[in-house]
Amino acid sequence: MNLINKLFFIFSLILLITILFITAIYFPLDENSTAQKVVNIPPGINAKEIVDLLEKNEIIRKNNYTIRNLIKLLKLENHLKYGEYYLSPSMNMLQILDKLVKGEVITYKITIPEGYTYTQIAELLDKKEVAEKEVFLKLVKDSEKTSEGYLFPDTYEVPKKYGAEKMVKVMLSNFNQIAIENKFTDRAEEIGFSLDKVIILASIIEKEAKFNDEKNKVSSVFHNRLEIGMKLQSCATIQYILGKPKERLDENDLKIDSPYNTYLYAGLPPGPICNPGLDSIMAALEPEEGDYLFFVLGEDGRHIFSRTYQEHLMNKK
Repeated sequence: MNLINKLFFIFSLILLITILFITAIYFPLDENSTAQKVVNIPPGINAKEIVDLLEKNEIIRKNNYTIRNLIKLLKLENHLKYGEYYLSPSMNMLQILDKLVKGEVITYKITIPEGYTYTQIAELLDKKEVAEKEVFLKLVKDSEKTSEGYLFPDTYEVPKKYGAEKMVKVMLSNFNQIAIENKFTDRAEEIGFSLDKVIILASIIEKEAKFNDEKNKVSSVFHNRLEIGMKLQSCATIQYILGKPKERLDENDLKIDSPYNTYLYAGLPPGPICNPGLDSIMAALEPEEGDYLFFVLGEDGRHIFSRTYQEHLMNKK
């Protein structure tokens, strides 16, 4: 074989390999497939194991060395992100790798109810496999200032195994965004409160008022009491001390020595008793005008308000 023939043979071989390589990259296992498979790539596995997982789930062809070489060629070994993915046999290799590199994982909606404590939030996140309970609690409690009150209750869209640190950050970031949009700090200054005090009061309002249209009036009662140095006497703060709901509080409960006991100590407790929603925060910032000092819970879940202790006793009867 002369030199020209040898060069032609080598060129033809390279061209054939290139065509096969490109074909393997751009042509999926089954371009007509409509199947969407959930493929879970666990943390800690390497690129080879990811390819094995794709083969096992019938997303790519068996013994697919093309994708292994492509990963090496593009230096993607350390850039494939773990998590749950929707993948299909109709996707070609570049589409699959693009999804894994970008980390386009499946997300789930999780709603944090208004009035949840950080412990309840931790339990919910753990149940939904978003974050580990103990890690979340440690992050919230070990910070210089506990995040209770600032873990904004909302609907979040996050993947499984999102992690406690990321979840705390996204909830606090959401609070900060809401605070800026609604000018919490400026409004707090207008009523002579710090933002911390507003959130503490809002957390009590959140637990005391079931209906949003009562929150500003409940806020008014607490503002009026604070102004004259009268104890808040909020049952919600006692429930917070107890750590679990109690249907009916007794005299011994009201005597528990705790800075959160607003039956023993005047003023606001040292910290929030839950994570209040926007309506409760706005109620704390904008109390209804009036001179009510008392309220009692009616049979329908609504409150009956009164100005004097005698009226209050009559309402209780």
